[in-house]
Amino acid sequence: MNATSYVRGKHHHLGLFLLGAVLIGMPTDVHALCGLDGAVREQIRHARELSRKTSLWFGTCSVCHLATSGGPRNEYGNSINTLLRLSEGARTDPARQREAGRRMTDILANPLSPNSPTFGELFQQGRFPARSLARQDPPLPEVPVRVSEDITVQQARDLVQEIEAESPFGILQLSRTYELTPAVAEALAEFRGEMLILGLKSLSAEVAAALAKSQAETVWLHSVTSVSPEAAESLVKLPGHLFLTSLAELDSVPLAEKLVARPGALSFPYLTTISPEIAAVLAKNERSLTLAGLTDVSLDVQEKLAKAAGGLSLPNLTSLDSLPLTKKLAASVVLLPDVKKLSAEQAELLLGAKGQGSFWGGIWLPLAAVTPEVANVLAATPSTVNLTLVGDGPLPDAVLRTLLRSRLRLSLRDLEELTASQIRIVAEELADRTVRPGVVESASLSLPNLKKLDSALLAETLVKAIGFNFPGVTEISPEAAAALGALPDGEAIGPEMKRIVVPSGALSFPSLQELSNETARLLMQKRWASISLPALEEVSLETVRLMARQTSSLNLGIPTLPTEFAGAFAELPTRQPMAGDNISFPYLTDLSPEAARILVTSLNRGFREVPSGFGKFSNSPRLSFGGGSGFATLSPELAVELAKYEGNLAIEGLGELPAESAAALASYPGPRLSISDTGMAEGMERLSPEAAAALAKSSAILHIPLRHLDSKPLAERFVQQRGSSTLYNLETVSREAAPALTQYSSFFDLRALRVLDSPEMARRFVEGVTTSNAINLPALATLSPEAAEVLGAGSKSMHLGLTVLDSPAVARALSKSRQGVNLSRLRAATPEVIAILKESKSIQTPPLESLYVLSESNVRP
Repeated sequence: MNATSYVRGKHHHLGLFLLGAVLIGMPTDVHALCGLDGAVREQIRHARELSRKTSLWFGTCSVCHLATSGGPRNEYGNSINTLLRLSEGARTDPARQREAGRRMTDILANPLSPNSPTFGELFQQGRFPARSLARQDPPLPEVPVRVSEDITVQQARDLVQEIEAESPFGILQLSRTYELTPAVAEALAEFRGEMLILGLKSLSAEVAAALAKSQAETVWLHSVTSVSPEAAESLVKLPGHLFLTSLAELDSVPLAEKLVARPGALSFPYLTTISPEIAAVLAKNERSLTLAGLTDVSLDVQEKLAKAAGGLSLPNLTSLDSLPLTKKLAASVVLLPDVKKLSAEQAELLLGAKGQGSFWGGIWLPLAAVTPEVANVLAATPSTVNLTLVGDGPLPDAVLRTLLRSRLRLSLRDLEELTASQIRIVAEELADRTVRPGVVESASLSLPNLKKLDSALLAETLVKAIGFNFPGVTEISPEAAAALGALPDGEAIGPEMKRIVVPSGALSFPSLQELSNETARLLMQKRWASISLPALEEVSLETVRLMARQTSSLNLGIPTLPTEFAGAFAELPTRQPMAGDNISFPYLTDLSPEAARILVTSLNRGFREVPSGFGKFSNSPRLSFGGGSGFATLSPELAVELAKYEGNLAIEGLGELPAESAAALASYPGPRLSISDTGMAEGMERLSPEAAAALAKSSAILHIPLRHLDSKPLAERFVQQRGSSTLYNLETVSREAAPALTQYSSFFDLRALRVLDSPEMARRFVEGVTTSNAINLPALATLSPEAAEVLGAGSKSMHLGLTVLDSPAVARALSKSRQGVNLSRLRAATPEVIAILKESKSIQTPPLESLYVLSESNVRP
């Protein structure tokens, strides 16, 4: 190849996903605050090849929620929440989250459609699993009509026995069985586990009568869309909780009361009409109520819903006539993107909610409903408010000017372009605003769906006022590129307190897939603090050289790195150590050993000795691979070349680490080596004993977020480096590795630990330092009597996530605790254990009469 050579590659389906704030370089170790992210990552893991192209867009709340900042859930999030709400602490239990993700695979995305794909099929196709207001998703793809996987009465009985033998809290799921005979339903009703999940699409009166005798704690009929009066009459007699999340019709007041009686949030995404009587019943839910199917409802129904005891969301409402309902909707994030008209008085009420300018808060309205009168009310608020306007116009110039003169954080979600007069208004109103690093300005403008940046004035204005925020731009005109390339450099205080000129601006176009030489030359007229082009599919050698010369932090989404390109990074400038220099290839899957050798050689800059015993700093930038995808395996030949790198090295999204490759990495001379697999933040499953022993010989700080640690040498290495983030994901520690790990002297927080069978580990919890000065093991499932003796003799309070307690020895040991033991997740115990708990003054449990009493056959060996 010559200087005009191009890297070419295709990211499957990227055009569908590079929307909103999805690919903004979000780190892969971000965890969703709502606790649903583990389930999402598990589905990514099972859609492995596509996840290598699309994993970063799963870093936002809009995968499970209607809005980008959380709040009411979409159909997918509602289903995950149904699974995770079963017991206290499930959201903080990684294993429960992964199980929920696996169970989501066979659940229909839209039960109302006979051709609906499952959530798992949507992941395999690289599609978002459900809609969100943050995106303009295309319609769901259709699949052939499915054939029910029917079972016989004997098969049903065998399945019940099999799952109950595994656990008294098992989940029996038949999501691919769309039809049941009354006899099979009667056999399934004998199941006494945690949840019975059935994919029934219709419910006869006879089958409903049989299921009404179910002994399961919860029955979830996720594909039932309507219930006859006769079937409803039977279902209300169900002893346990009932979930009918896909109802399109609900006419029975007793059935509505049954549905409301279960704990947790209520959501009915397909319910298109309800009577005032049903509305009054649903409003009794004390948590929250989301009715995404309601559009045009009567004033009587609106008045009933306005009295909702908990939060209320009606995200597809088209008519809003009730002032009390308006006020109620303003109690949380306001999602009204389809309401046809809004009065000034209603707008005033919507601004009354607290937190509208926070991450969680905000108001979503249709652009067409924002009249000049409404705009004046919104703009008059003295508080900062996140305002998202939905629709592609029209946007009167007067309304735009009014909104920009306010403290609103304005997002025009669907506008793909602005008129010349609108661009002038934006330039005039934002002229005196300048983005400052680390400072969030009170007013801003976001155009997430802007496709073509063809105005020099708009480009310059927005970058100066709010920084780079062009998530949807796929094309840049020469005029806009020239304007950006002419932006001034920054200033900083250098040696001897003198002002020095430094690179400025974070050039970022998350959706840009092509960059011509001409456009690149114009953009690279200045030095940039960072350049991020994660979706770039085609780029020339000349453009790579231009970018390497003008920044020391480059995020480049090319899928392959030819040997001719690897040497271009030799011209990358080096700033002072620890200044954030970084070269990242989030989607690189094709890297030859020869290209790696050239790349490493071009970036190696040696080391700098640091006084005061701090050792040495590398002058080389951080080099990272993966994050959006990753290498399927790391060959020994490639590992040999990467191990020669002198800067921080990160290999993320790794499918496999052979022992020979780990041995090669052991010679890595740099400061920090990070390795993770396709589970992203949740950590690697485990390393082979040979690979673990080899990496333990490395002199670098190792960041390997394992779930299972069974290597003594690697445990000893973790102890030496004192990096607690490596321990966060540990679920098991082998008896061989446990004594070594107890020598760890920093905060000893293993919140994901599921098995504690080592007295040495228990003693470390008791005697060592933890962040809260208490022992908090919310995911713990197994505790040995020896470890319990040590915990009970300690002086710290404990919160243990045990759900089953079948060992009298463990119960007696914990009852000795002087500071108390919280077993709030306890679900079952033997009669002997229950007797001990009755006498104990130090163990806090749910009401003992609510516990499942284990028989001898249920007791674990």
